[in-house]
Amino acid sequence: MNFGNKNGYLDPGTGNALFAALFGILGTIIFFAKNAFYRITGKKQETFKTDLAIFSEGKIYWIYFKDIVEELIKRKIKFTYYTMDMNDPALDLHDFSNENEDFSLFKVRYVGTGNRGYSAISNLKEKNILSTTPNIGTLGYPIKKPKNCENLIHIFHGLGVDYKKGGLDSYDTILLHQSIFANLFESKKVVLAGLPYLDSLIERAKEMQNRTDGKTVLVASTWGDRGLLKTYGAKFISDLANAGYNVIVRPHPYSYVYEKDFLENLQKELPNIPFNTEIDNLSVLSKADILVSELSGVRLDFYLAFKRPVLSLESGASDEFEHNEWLVNTIGNEIGIFVKKEEIDNLPQIIKNVSERKLIDENSILANIGKSKMIIADYLEKL
Repeated sequence: MNFGNKNGYLDPGTGNALFAALFGILGTIIFFAKNAFYRITGKKQETFKTDLAIFSEGKIYWIYFKDIVEELIKRKIKFTYYTMDMNDPALDLHDFSNENEDFSLFKVRYVGTGNRGYSAISNLKEKNILSTTPNIGTLGYPIKKPKNCENLIHIFHGLGVDYKKGGLDSYDTILLHQSIFANLFESKKVVLAGLPYLDSLIERAKEMQNRTDGKTVLVASTWGDRGLLKTYGAKFISDLANAGYNVIVRPHPYSYVYEKDFLENLQKELPNIPFNTEIDNLSVLSKADILVSELSGVRLDFYLAFKRPVLSLESGASDEFEHNEWLVNTIGNEIGIFVKKEEIDNLPQIIKNVSERKLIDENSILANIGKSKMIIADYLEKL
C-alpha cells in the first residue's frame, strides 16, 4: 500500500525551521518558569514506566485525544502524553503547583517545538504509540518512527482517509472509523473503532439544534490549493451575500499560518463578511442552515451533528492525495449536492433547492457511534 509521498504532509512544525527554533526556545523558557515544581520533582518522571504513549502536535488536536485520555485515566491505565505545544490543554490534567500531585498513573510531558520536539518524539521508548499525525517515519519528514516502537497506532482526525500517498506506511495499527476503508489497510492491523471526537460532537450538538435563522450559510474551507477559498476566491461569497444569505466564512486554522497573506487580502475583498476563528467549530456549525465546503471533513462533522445539508464544491484536488472519490463525489452527493466548477455562478439557486433532498443515514458514514472511546480504550488496555 502506498499512502503518501516523500515530500511529507504539511502539518504543524513544517514551516520555517529558524522561527520554529526561536519559538521553541522561548516556549521552553516560559514553560519551565510556569511549571518549575514539575521540573524540580523530575524523579517522578524518571521512574515512571509504561508501554503506552500518546503523541500530539498541539492544542488543536486535543479534541481527538480528550475522550480517550479521560477513559484511560478512569480505568487507571498507565500512559504518557507527549505534546509539542506548551498550551496543550492536556497539560491541565496535572496540577503542577500541588506537591501531592500523583504522577504514578499517567504523565503529561511538553517536549518542545521544532527540532527539539521532533528529536524527542523520534526517540520515545514506549512500545505502543498512538498518534493522529500522518507521515511519521516517511522519507523527508522530521519525525522518525522510534526504534523501540513495535506498534505505531493511527487515529484519524477526520472521516476521510485523504492523506498524501505513503502517509501511513510506517503505522502498524489503524483505528478505523468506517468498515468500507478496511481493504485499504490489508497490511495493517485494523480496529473498527469510530471517532471519539465525533461522538462527543454529536452529543454536545443535541442541546444546540434550534439556533438557525433560516438563511445562514457557513463557508468552511480546507487549506492550501485544494481549498474552495483558493479555488474560487471572493466572488461566490459575495454572490451569496447579495442573494440575501447571512454568510460566515471559516478558513482552516492552518490557513492563518501557511497562507496568511492570501487570507488578509480575501478579508479586504469581503469587508462585511464575518470570518470565524474559534478552535471549537461546534458553535458556528450550530448557527448554519447549510454548509458550503469542498472535500473537508467539516462537512461530515456538520451533517452528523445537525443533519443539515451540505454543498460540496469541486476543488483543486491533487493526485498526491489518495481516496478522494469517497470524500468528494460519493459523500458529496449523499449528504447534499456535489457542485461542479462550471455551476458556481448558480450557487444561490442550488442552495435554495438543496433542502428538498433525502439524505443518508448517519450509521453508513460513521461506525460505532457513541461507543468509540470504549472500543479504543479496550484495545489499548489489552496492550
